[in-house]
Amino acid sequence: MMLAGFAAGLAVLAASPVEESQALLKQGDPDGALKRIDRFLAGSPQDAEGRFTRALILVKLNRGADAIKAFTDLTRDYPQLPEPYNNLAVLYAQAGDYGKARDALEAALNTNPSYATAHENLGDIYAALAGAAYNRALALDSTNATTRYKLSLLNNLTSGARVDTAATAPVAAAAVAAPAPVAAPAPAAAAPNAGNDAALKALDAWAAAWSSRDVDAYLAAYAPDFKPDGGLALGEWREQRRTRIGKAKSIAVAVLDPELTRQDDQHISVTFTQDYNSDTISDKVTKIIELVQVGGSWKITRESLR
Repeated sequence: MMLAGFAAGLAVLAASPVEESQALLKQGDPDGALKRIDRFLAGSPQDAEGRFTRALILVKLNRGADAIKAFTDLTRDYPQLPEPYNNLAVLYAQAGDYGKARDALEAALNTNPSYATAHENLGDIYAALAGAAYNRALALDSTNATTRYKLSLLNNLTSGARVDTAATAPVAAAAVAAPAPVAAPAPAAAAPNAGNDAALKALDAWAAAWSSRDVDAYLAAYAPDFKPDGGLALGEWREQRRTRIGKAKSIAVAVLDPELTRQDDQHISVTFTQDYNSDTISDKVTKIIELVQVGGSWKITRESLR
């Protein structure tokens, strides 16, 4: 799934401060880019391209909730622009909220029916929704060979998802949100069942990303402070996972019989049977995944085998 670049066609394009911020971001300095664009927006708070660039920088900084608010504000102030809707979809998809992602992409296409990026991303969303449904079906009946076959076909179909090279922030696969401002509820006020449902959606999104071999979306499911087993450094673990997933020709991962244990408002532990099948390996193990609230989304902070 692709994060869109900012479309040409605004009446007035931002000058050098926006370009400088974009250059800093491309050079790997998102903090410097944010400081530069914030200085510019302090004097030009309604500059559309500057605000769009700031939202992309927030994505790069893994400040998902702030990025969602920034893109949502853009859809309110500039409803004729399809790109903010598209990028909302990407962020919501990462959180496993495919319904909101679908709605945002449809809003993008209402503003520009010929917007190819949104059409492609909408296809990815429908594929992700289908994958989640098939995984749920397997959780209810793990012996259903027809469902497993359909999931395998779907994984092969969606294995080519890619990030738009025009985007300044490499956010991949899986999608996004309604155009109205969405404020994440304070953890203390959230209903336990709502938190459990969101955690299960995040787990489904993780399994779907792994199954489709979308490494960027798979790694995005993990918290910045994730601690790999076996003493591996986080960077080393990430490269190892990228290599192993990339080598597989096909992968199908099903989350079976999940049992949730809420530790507190921001921590949930999920014990489940992981049914894994690839072109070379098939196994079924009991796994424990610990999730934590990060920026309004559930992220994996630990995982282990029982």
